[in-house]
Amino acid sequence: MNRGVGTHSHSFPGGNDGIARHMAKTLVPHAIPGPRTLANVCLSRINFAALDRPGQPTRIRAGSTAVGVKHEGDAANSAFVSVTYTRGGKLYRLKARAVVMAGGSWTTKHIVLDLPVAHREAYGQFYRSPCLIANIALRNWRFLYKLGISGGYWFEGLGCFAAVRKQPTFSTPVKTIGPDSPVVLTMKVLFCHPGLSIQEQGDRGRAEMLDTTFRQYELQLREQLTEMFGASGFEARRDIAGIILNRWGHAYGSPQPGFFFGKNGQSAPRDILRQSSFGRIAFANTDLSGDPNHQTAITEAERAAGQLLDEALRA
Repeated sequence: MNRGVGTHSHSFPGGNDGIARHMAKTLVPHAIPGPRTLANVCLSRINFAALDRPGQPTRIRAGSTAVGVKHEGDAANSAFVSVTYTRGGKLYRLKARAVVMAGGSWTTKHIVLDLPVAHREAYGQFYRSPCLIANIALRNWRFLYKLGISGGYWFEGLGCFAAVRKQPTFSTPVKTIGPDSPVVLTMKVLFCHPGLSIQEQGDRGRAEMLDTTFRQYELQLREQLTEMFGASGFEARRDIAGIILNRWGHAYGSPQPGFFFGKNGQSAPRDILRQSSFGRIAFANTDLSGDPNHQTAITEAERAAGQLLDEALRA
């Protein structure tokens, strides 16, 4: 994960994995052995057996997918929420005093089985756009160094932005970097189709991204980099050591007019989901902020948990 510049720039070896690791270490200390330091938490192996032990205050059930969440009885008077989930090809059900739905709009609206009409209609006004992130391992980045840059934007062909990935110094014993150092070039590919509606652009982009094979993307990436940097010495066969593609079907929120402050006298769709809990269920995720990043994810989660503590769990 790499956001912004200067003091707002963050980087972990595993992307957002670094943030999740710190959360897991705080909630379940034995899940990651050793001290809670940046280097240790990011580089140590996770003890998955420690995540879900009976009797500990926090249990993280990895490999589980929620497929149904519903109040037992009427939401206003229910004492529990029923949660159905799959794990290892089997269905399980548990009862919870309260639930925070922290998944995205594209899943939550299907999983909460007793979701009120107003909430369902609000979720119908959330739009997401896909994004492809290509991490390209380079044997050197001298072709960029010759141009006096480490990254930049462009407006034609595949992608729109690429930059040499920043890494914390604890991830390698080498504390300096030069133009002949091996690096990872991170390229962002967005899928915009001007003239189509927000929904249609997202649907078409997801289909295009998922339908394109790795081989097709590899050829496009090699051609794009050659066209841009061949004159400064880039040679794909020689300089590229490997490519990893991360395909994010619902990467970014795409707020439309009225999303933040409402329109034509109607409440903003995000406010319908944020203003209070629905019985013993509260809603989080960066969707509700309209700004997808780890900071708003944490802020929305804190708000949702606070609503349950103040409303449902005190009832």
